[in-house]
Amino acid sequence: MSTMATIKIRFHTANCLLRCLLLSIRELIFSGIIPSARSGRTLSRLTLLLSIHVPVHMLISNSNQFNINNKSTLQQLSIHFIAINTLLNLCGYIFLILLYRHSIQTIFNRKIPTLQRDKNGCILPEPHPAIKSFNTHLSMLRPLEILFRFATAPLRVLPDVIVLGETRCGTTNLCGHLVSVAEASSSSSSRSGQINGTRISRIKCYTPFCPWAFPELDHKESFYFVGHYLGIVDPYFYRMAFPLKITRWWEERVLGNIFFCFDGCAQYLTSPSAPYLIASAYQNENSSSSSSGIIGEECIPPPPSLVACVRNPVDQAVSWWKYENNACSWGESMGLTEWNTSLRSNDYPPKSIGDALKFSQSRFIRKAYADAEHLAKTLITHQTSYNPFYYRMKRLPNWAITWPGGQLSTIGRSGKYSGSIDRYNNVFSTMFGEKVEDSLERKPREGFVHIVPIENQSRGLLLKGALHPIFADCMARSAHRGSKQSDYADLMASIDCAIDNVCTEDNFNTSSRRNSGRSLANMDLEP
Repeated sequence: MSTMATIKIRFHTANCLLRCLLLSIRELIFSGIIPSARSGRTLSRLTLLLSIHVPVHMLISNSNQFNINNKSTLQQLSIHFIAINTLLNLCGYIFLILLYRHSIQTIFNRKIPTLQRDKNGCILPEPHPAIKSFNTHLSMLRPLEILFRFATAPLRVLPDVIVLGETRCGTTNLCGHLVSVAEASSSSSSRSGQINGTRISRIKCYTPFCPWAFPELDHKESFYFVGHYLGIVDPYFYRMAFPLKITRWWEERVLGNIFFCFDGCAQYLTSPSAPYLIASAYQNENSSSSSSGIIGEECIPPPPSLVACVRNPVDQAVSWWKYENNACSWGESMGLTEWNTSLRSNDYPPKSIGDALKFSQSRFIRKAYADAEHLAKTLITHQTSYNPFYYRMKRLPNWAITWPGGQLSTIGRSGKYSGSIDRYNNVFSTMFGEKVEDSLERKPREGFVHIVPIENQSRGLLLKGALHPIFADCMARSAHRGSKQSDYADLMASIDCAIDNVCTEDNFNTSSRRNSGRSLANMDLEP
């Protein structure tokens, strides 16, 4: 090949690469940064602010309309703001890229798209194929907020209620009912200050932080123990998704309100590792309470109220199959066409629901679930030190996120509610003792997990019976934080009044709540 031909090929390659770069930047700005800034993403807004601030700073520096002292002060302040904003952008985008890579490989179970080339091996002059999926993550993820919450995790609280799932069993709907109880308490306390001589307190419900700004997920689930935060599942940092301790103190001590917060992650119930990690988080809470100088069984906070939502296993499997296939189509629409078979095996994704059932019972999946459970036991028994200079966060390997073998490996497993619930009861009994008393009636209870069938979520009396013991456990934790244990009866009086307002037939007939219980109970109406 002549020298001139070689030069032409290199020039063409460089030209295509430059055009690809410029088109990718344009796509990133106009289809990614600007739309995500409009939708409220902090990182994108800081990026736009920086792009405006720099030319304004240069204009001020070259202007003669300010006196020397004022100009110097403005320049110093401007430089400081630019430096801080640049640092936030740098940290935010580095972390966002890590989250994007992690999400594509372990949540979407795909490979990151690579540059497209023509038959001659030259790069096609078009935006990078990964830009489309990256822009989607840019509009949904909250990297700066995640970093801030991990940094302030020691100052935060643990949730009082954890809705464990199962998927497609009304977890979102039940979480909506928990919020509705708090909303109903506001109207109850405003109408009547007392019932039978008992003051009715206002209930303040705080929803969990979600890394995804997505309507079906936001303000409902943290995704912490299924590894969405780069695989970090350290029990100590679970509190990063919940309010500050000073917020709880202000609500309870200053305003006199009833404070509670919840997490509603539907993937926890079937997860082989979540029971051990959740129990360890609350065991650490108990240890910190004991080490605070208070000695005695009374000082140990009760464990959270655990809730399992269940439905007909066949309906659940069919619903989950449809839901995940829609998610697969969504991934393909983002340009994610190549499956991550090196992580999930060549059998993923299954082609039919029958194949999914066989896949979930395969030796590969059984071993993966057993290994993940053993790994979780190892993580919580490992000696822990909270010295920030040599503390190492506990993480799940990629193969164990979000479920071992991928989301469709749960077809046929997620409907085995009894085994999953027994695992939680056994783990919590081991860590918190065999004797469990019902907080309401002071009598032995079968386990730590409250079971709520999906049918009960759309019927007033049945929903009332389901919510009452959940809040009874929750208020036991709240009463424990109070100065007097006798406050428990007053707390439950306020809860009962709010639950009565929520569990009325008028509320169900006019309900427009997302994923309503009536729709979930009817396969034809299911979203």
